[in-house]
Amino acid sequence: MLSVEADLTVLGIDYGEKNIGLAFGRAGLASPIKTISGINVLVAINEITLTALHNKVNKIVIGLPIDVDGKETYKSLKVRRFANLLKSHVKKPIEFVNEYNTTYESLRESINLDYSKKSRKNLDHISAAVIVRKYFESLSTN
Repeated sequence: MLSVEADLTVLGIDYGEKNIGLAFGRAGLASPIKTISGINVLVAINEITLTALHNKVNKIVIGLPIDVDGKETYKSLKVRRFANLLKSHVKKPIEFVNEYNTTYESLRESINLDYSKKSRKNLDHISAAVIVRKYFESLSTN
């Protein structure tokens, strides 16, 4: 079991311009919640803010696209802009996690969970759970 503060509750976000995946993390465990539309950023930020407040989230963890060379991508800039806008609304600390390979991990996890092929088309909430898991793993190694 990971040694993570028991009272630490995080909201994981897999940001995309079309879809945004959300997941909760508590006591070292990650659970996918839902996928929301990212098309209207302000509506998405409002929903994320309400979700964070309603669930007494201590911190928000957002996946940051990093390429195979460990460098940020053009999409990283978009994620950072979104995070800055979110931070002005939610007033919670925001941390970034390298999201490299999360799509593959979430696809593998959905197959293991026996998701239908149709269900596997929307894995953003599972990717958010992978991001939360990576965050907890980084805490246990520091």
